[in-house]
Amino acid sequence: MKIFKKIPVWIAYTACFLVIISAFWLTFRLTNRSLIWSFDGIAQHYPILIDFRQMIVNFIQHPQHGFTNWAWNIGLGADQLTSFSYYVVGDLFNYLIILFPKNQVALGYSVLVVLRLYCAGLAFLLYCRNFHFKKFSQLISTLTYTFASYALYAGMHHAFFLLPLILFPLLANGIEQVLHRHAVVPLIIAVTITFLSNFYFAYILGLGCLVYVIVRYFDLRTSKSFRPWKSLLSLTAAVIAGLGMAAVLFVPTIMYAFQSTRITNQFANGYHLYPLSYYLGLPGKIIGMGNSFNFWLIIGISGFSLLAIIYVLSHFRKYRALNWSLILLGIGIVFPQVSAIFNAFAAPSNRWLSLGLLPIGLASAYFAEALRHLTHRDLAILAASGPSLLLVIWLSNGGILKLHRHDLVEYLLFFSLIGILLIANLFNWKRRWLQSSVLTLVIVNLISLGIGFYSPNSSSYSKTMYLQNQAQQAVSNYYDQADHYVTPRLNHERTTIGPRYHYQPDQRKNSLNTDYFNAESNIPMVLGTHDIASYLTVENGYVGALEQQVQNNQFTPNNPVAQNDYRTSLENLMGVKYLFLDSTREEKNLPAGFKIVRNRDRQPRLFPIPNQLVNPAKPNGTIIAKNNEALPLAYTQTHVLTDQQFHRLSPLEREQSLIAAANLPSAISGIKPLHYHSNLRSLAYQTQLDQTNLLTKPEQLDQLPASTRSNRSQPNATYATAQQIKAILKENTDIANQSVQKNRTGLHQLTSDALGNQNQYELTIKNPEQTRNHELYLKLEGITVTPLDAAQTAANKANRAVLANRALVPLNQLTAIRNNLTSYDNGSFVITASAHGMSNAVTQLGKDELSNYLPKHQALLNLGYSAKSRKTITIKFDGPAAINIKKTRLIAVPFKQNYHRQIKRLQQARLHQLRLQKNTVTGISHEPQKAVLTTSIPYSSGWQLSIDGHPTNTKVVNQAFVGGVVPAGNHRIRLTYHTPGLLVGFIITLITSLCLAGSWLWYLIVIRKSSQK
Repeated sequence: MKIFKKIPVWIAYTACFLVIISAFWLTFRLTNRSLIWSFDGIAQHYPILIDFRQMIVNFIQHPQHGFTNWAWNIGLGADQLTSFSYYVVGDLFNYLIILFPKNQVALGYSVLVVLRLYCAGLAFLLYCRNFHFKKFSQLISTLTYTFASYALYAGMHHAFFLLPLILFPLLANGIEQVLHRHAVVPLIIAVTITFLSNFYFAYILGLGCLVYVIVRYFDLRTSKSFRPWKSLLSLTAAVIAGLGMAAVLFVPTIMYAFQSTRITNQFANGYHLYPLSYYLGLPGKIIGMGNSFNFWLIIGISGFSLLAIIYVLSHFRKYRALNWSLILLGIGIVFPQVSAIFNAFAAPSNRWLSLGLLPIGLASAYFAEALRHLTHRDLAILAASGPSLLLVIWLSNGGILKLHRHDLVEYLLFFSLIGILLIANLFNWKRRWLQSSVLTLVIVNLISLGIGFYSPNSSSYSKTMYLQNQAQQAVSNYYDQADHYVTPRLNHERTTIGPRYHYQPDQRKNSLNTDYFNAESNIPMVLGTHDIASYLTVENGYVGALEQQVQNNQFTPNNPVAQNDYRTSLENLMGVKYLFLDSTREEKNLPAGFKIVRNRDRQPRLFPIPNQLVNPAKPNGTIIAKNNEALPLAYTQTHVLTDQQFHRLSPLEREQSLIAAANLPSAISGIKPLHYHSNLRSLAYQTQLDQTNLLTKPEQLDQLPASTRSNRSQPNATYATAQQIKAILKENTDIANQSVQKNRTGLHQLTSDALGNQNQYELTIKNPEQTRNHELYLKLEGITVTPLDAAQTAANKANRAVLANRALVPLNQLTAIRNNLTSYDNGSFVITASAHGMSNAVTQLGKDELSNYLPKHQALLNLGYSAKSRKTITIKFDGPAAINIKKTRLIAVPFKQNYHRQIKRLQQARLHQLRLQKNTVTGISHEPQKAVLTTSIPYSSGWQLSIDGHPTNTKVVNQAFVGGVVPAGNHRIRLTYHTPGLLVGFIITLITSLCLAGSWLWYLIVIRKSSQK
């Protein structure tokens, strides 16, 4: 420790950081894994970073074009600045990606994750300087702060989630500088970086700073040197100045966010308290991994940090302000309303817990300061903490010590640390021995914590990280090279992917399949295929509103368009020309107008997957369907449908009406109004319960699997009695009779049998010929759920045991009680409907889904287009005990000659000589009568329209897109885009910069000069 005294603490931190990171690197090296997560890592962050690097390259090569523009490769089109500001634009670390070659972006991604993690520790070190801790205390608290589970899990999965760990200490340091020295510059810099980095984190950190200032006020109010009003004025001025400096990015970003798909979320997802299992799982998450991270509850601190918390709490008066911070932290964890407030009044996400690492780190520093001065009382309390924690975990798990397999190592290290403290006190160790032992054990603890996440011997998280070089291959082979065929043939049209082309079922506990059709991904944006989908946290609110108006079954706030549920007219309206399909899936029901691209031998043109293990005689890969009825990007409509008319129509009628006319807020003089006449057909059907697998008769018992039949080698005492079997058969018979009665006038109820198996239903169409050349839809209204409660679960399990000739002993019942306590019903369900060649499902995500939870009380499922008749629809469900439906309809949408003529007319009304550049669209209109310029370019107030060089008002066309009114005749049309709020933000930043520069000069010339006299 003598050497330690001579070197700066940041160098010691760097050395320890390298030791810990080297251990992590070795783990990833041995498992051949990267830091790119197989979910959002590859779907969101990696492709966005690739695109961002290209933006930097383009700006360096052509600075006159600007850094951010309207991008045609982001879904239907989007502003790069406002779409990417949440991820990359304001994160200064991402600009370093330019230092990595194009083929090494994956390496750059990983390096930047590690760099952020390192800077988090440096930021905390800077904050610690305000409290004059010793070097050892600063070092050990910084290490425990940097390598807590939040950073190891959240940071490795979402790289930019490490930013709060950097920004909060910088902000707190700035606040301390104001409170003690009235120096505002550090806080101005911290606030500026915060508002530039990410508006969501700026909101969370703003609330955290507010709490921090309040706690510090009560801590310092008795100090004679503390001037509250002057401090408040300085804090306010610093925040305003920092916000002003960041306005150039923050203003346009927040303007876009407030009109995005995110604004309508339900507060706390309807939770008043978390499920009981959440609270029971808390003790096991304190120093270990615990179970799944529901509600983003990630604690997992080091054993040293836990002892530090116990120590400062046991000296409440001495560390009063810090203890109140820890108490507030604990209260926040308990109530979902707190998490919802920190999550912008939306879902109860505990991402804000990253702020809690600051007071925990501070407690660690105070504890490190006191290591040599622990009293017998302190040691007794610390020694009792280990057994007490295990006792609480044992009780919360229902009387069993159920620990994650890696947590055993964490508890062993925790008890070892307690043992070192006891032995050091007993034998009066020298300071260097005590500090060396504690530091070594803490480093081992932190290494163990990281390995616990990413070693396959410890957890399954390693399997969710991409292999080395796999990310680059995933991008290049996303379409099996079929994109090289499609992209040269696109003329401002777009593409999408077929059902389950990239399918990744959700295997999380308490969750059903959240991606029934496809896993969401931004990879197409870097391949030039102009896929209509985009997977972003902040999406265009106008497009989202349209998708909800027409009741797109695939709508989510993160991906409002998806594949438009493969609805023919929606695909045509958005200009979808090509559909990428999985060749192994039998596609009988393509949207109307789509035809498989074939070779000269009339076989589907196949782009095989690059897998040498596939049988050459049976290759598989990607095939393509081409649509000849995709509408142009810009065309003219000669009829108008007002908003008042539009909202009176049903969702399907709204979709079809947009082919016949342009929807505008109000009527336009000189343009014919549309008198829409619906041609949709409601189909009569009969509901039948499929009793194939429903046990209602004794003779069906012989059809049970062999494992559940009587076993002659078993004693007769285990056989089910006739009375028990009769009761089960009667219960199923009653369920069947009740189902027939309930569904006599249509599908109204989906139920489960006495064993807990969900029943299957069939809808038989009375006139199947009415489905020929039609798109078939299942419309469900008034969906309510009967949850599967604990009593019903126990009854179902008992019935299954009877038919399996298995006795339920009291221990089974105790286990069932434990399982009921540690699990919960999150309200999720799936209703699947299958017609010949096509299946679809409505998925209600659980209330614990923190990004895309939307209560679904109605649904509209596309069952596909078919030139042939269809007679039977099969209905299945999963999740609850029963689902009640107020009204179920089958609707047929015709696609006959009249529809095709309308499409042909609109294609002929396209803008001629259409040209797309970064921020402009130009073309020539030849419409002989006054008409509406109609596009599929997402609306933004940043679009400006000029006709023959004369400015003209833009209008919201078809609820979501930019357009305007065009006079009769030949006219040059020009649409120009400027990011809304960018000019205002730039002016605010410029004024703020001038004011700060003036203040600095005034300080140098006047204040400093007068102080020298």
